[in-house]
Amino acid sequence: MPKPLAAVAATLAAIATLALTVPARSENAAEFFKGKQINLIIGYNPGGAYDIYARIAANLLPNYIPGSPKIIPQNMPGVGSAKAANYLFQQASRDGLTIGMIGQQLPVSQALGDASAKFDIRQFTWLGRFTSGGEATVVWHTSATKTLADAMKRETSLAATSAGSSSDSFPLLMNRIAGTKFRMHKGHRGIIGTVLAMQRGETEGAHSTLEQLMFANRDWLRDKQVVVLVQYTSERHPSFPNVPAMTEFGKTPLDKQVLNLFAGTADIGRALMLPPGVPADRVAVLRKAFETMLADPAFKAEVEKRNLEFGPMSGAELQKRVAASMQVTPDVIKHAIAMSRE
Repeated sequence: MPKPLAAVAATLAAIATLALTVPARSENAAEFFKGKQINLIIGYNPGGAYDIYARIAANLLPNYIPGSPKIIPQNMPGVGSAKAANYLFQQASRDGLTIGMIGQQLPVSQALGDASAKFDIRQFTWLGRFTSGGEATVVWHTSATKTLADAMKRETSLAATSAGSSSDSFPLLMNRIAGTKFRMHKGHRGIIGTVLAMQRGETEGAHSTLEQLMFANRDWLRDKQVVVLVQYTSERHPSFPNVPAMTEFGKTPLDKQVLNLFAGTADIGRALMLPPGVPADRVAVLRKAFETMLADPAFKAEVEKRNLEFGPMSGAELQKRVAASMQVTPDVIKHAIAMSRE
């Protein structure tokens, strides 16, 4: 006997529902990248540490991504890489074909409510870290300031990039919490620009990365052309055991928490990341490719040839570190703003 019309309708509806719940076959992540171009957005000018690491990745990372897509580096400097971060958060494609290299200090910028931070750092997906990013204040050998104690007694001029940058906010923190008398001259182009200003005698000191001192400009230490006054890290770097870390100067629990907040940016370091919302399978492919690249002797040889520091961290671990850096109380944020802003 023919089924009642209502039963037929119910059967057809069930079939339609089942069809909707069975996913159509789509290309897997490995197939997706074949023949594609990945844009690598670099939040800094050419020539600096971020740019160098990013361009090494642009050259070598395609070898480890299934399908060997091309990676095209594009510099997008501005506001300590906040311009690039905003682009990656708001406008960049979320299909795995845009990756970024942004500043390690941006979690602090967001936590302190910086107007330039129009992103949520926690929503980015981190692929992994090349190395940590310790920084320092250095003075040229012609300066009368030879120690941090000297810097607490006499005004010492330092070249800086822009207000709110690490070259400005870190020395300002030292002034407010440790009692130094640094005077920042802002407007220089990147860390390289601050160092050039120091060498030309426009200022007594500058902002430098520890990596720059250990590798690119190691003759400065050998020939005693510079003195490293303070390192902006949680602990003293093994290569600078006699240089105090900024976290050693907190006098109160609140001061110590603020210094730890800023010093923690060194742990994020030079890292690659993705915009929010990239499909999980493509994230997995890119994270695996990044880890494979870092383990390859060819990559390590390139790092050594360029005199770069190497201190990798997985994307999953870095994701946790970034999230943890944002877990600060309103009291710490309020005190940090007071201590690090003009």
